[in-house]
Amino acid sequence: MIRALRRFASLAIAVSWSFGAVGLLGAAPAADAQRAPMNLDALSAVRYALDHAPVILAKKASVDQLTATFTQRRAAEYPSFNGQLQNQIARSSNAQGSFAQFGISPDSNFSQNTAQVTSTYNLYNATAQITAEQAKRDAESANAELHVQEEQTTLDVSNAFYSLAARREAVVLAENDLAYQQQLLDIARASEKVGRVAGVDVLRAQVAATRSQSTLVQVRADEANAREALAVQIGASPDATFAVSAVPEPPMPKASVAALTAIAKVTRPEVLSAKATLQAARLGDAGIDSDLHPTVSMNGSFGNQNSPTNSVLTQQQIDLSNAEAIANFNLQRALFPGVAFPAPVLSGPVSRGRVGFWQFNITSSFSLPIIDYGTRAANHRAARAQIASADAAYTNALDFVESDVRAAARNVQAAFEKLALAKQSAQLARESARIAQLQYKNGLISFTDATQTEQTALSAENDLVAARVTYVVALVKLRLALGPPDPVAAADLRGL
Repeated sequence: MIRALRRFASLAIAVSWSFGAVGLLGAAPAADAQRAPMNLDALSAVRYALDHAPVILAKKASVDQLTATFTQRRAAEYPSFNGQLQNQIARSSNAQGSFAQFGISPDSNFSQNTAQVTSTYNLYNATAQITAEQAKRDAESANAELHVQEEQTTLDVSNAFYSLAARREAVVLAENDLAYQQQLLDIARASEKVGRVAGVDVLRAQVAATRSQSTLVQVRADEANAREALAVQIGASPDATFAVSAVPEPPMPKASVAALTAIAKVTRPEVLSAKATLQAARLGDAGIDSDLHPTVSMNGSFGNQNSPTNSVLTQQQIDLSNAEAIANFNLQRALFPGVAFPAPVLSGPVSRGRVGFWQFNITSSFSLPIIDYGTRAANHRAARAQIASADAAYTNALDFVESDVRAAARNVQAAFEKLALAKQSAQLARESARIAQLQYKNGLISFTDATQTEQTALSAENDLVAARVTYVVALVKLRLALGPPDPVAAADLRGL
């Protein structure tokens, strides 16, 4: 009985664990379904990558952080406005305080209410201004680096998408090759029956058909792997799907290389980043002497302030003074009843209204270090070395952009010419394979010749697909080399 209970408990635990595991595994597809976009074309895939790729999000976070730093530094140049509400209550007993040596003792009960608006404005502060300018250049440089990363991501995603399209066409070519080999097998079997070919041709045809079928299995697996790799690359789940169609063949750009280079030198983010770095280095050199400039600050405030404790004490003094005046008046009338004494002038009650106040002051300060033991000169040498380095990097960026545009234009031209040759070769190879099949069917050539002709045609078709991908990717790279404001526009080949 005990053994049976133990077996039942073990079975129950195993079943509950299995259901729990199924529940955990079953929850993942539901979560991944929200990250699995469907039927993305090339343009949509690039847009999705720029919104979800981890490397892009990391760059955007860096840009936002530097932008926040710049905003904070720039805010220090503007006047500040603050509102203040303050209530002060102090109670003491037998406490002389710090003013006892002057014969002043604090009130045992004191309270005060203050409501005011204050403002401070640094009219001139070279350190704050240069620091804000440096933060601005750093933010601009980071933004340019983000743009560079977006361009690289656009190129990588475009390349991966059109490579996926090539994989899809490779599957179609493999299916056609399998159909071609199956037709040769049917022809070999029919020719063997009539004694036109030997039985070995049937075996060869079976081997060729089997190899074609194996190739088809592999290219289908390669297509699935490429699809999942592209999905992960753009930040989506592996279940994402893509609307893969024939690789486009847009026309060649008509602008001259010189015109394209001129555009790129103005818009390329590498140039803008290097320029911002150079400007920041120059500001860093100027910031070394910022302590030699005067600092002028201004502050002011207005509001109202009253002390209920002082009002009570003042009112008590007024009441006591009025009582004494009335007592003296009554005493004089009693002593001299025949004299018409004037009525005493009594003081009015303390005003409970809150009297407004304002204050304003300007402070100018200027300090000049007499001996710095060479630190300022050393800092200037280091800063000027940074300027020389940044200037060289800026010049190199211009040269790199010019070389990159020339190379991109040259690659597009070469890819376009190779595409034309690949089209011609594929057309001739297709016709040659069709004729070879007819020749083998009529016994004019051997099975080996027919198979080799088909393999040549298949290779030419694959070369054509590769040439199309190479051309369209080279064109996207040339468009990215011009530094468009939106990198997605470089991948948009519609309407060309």
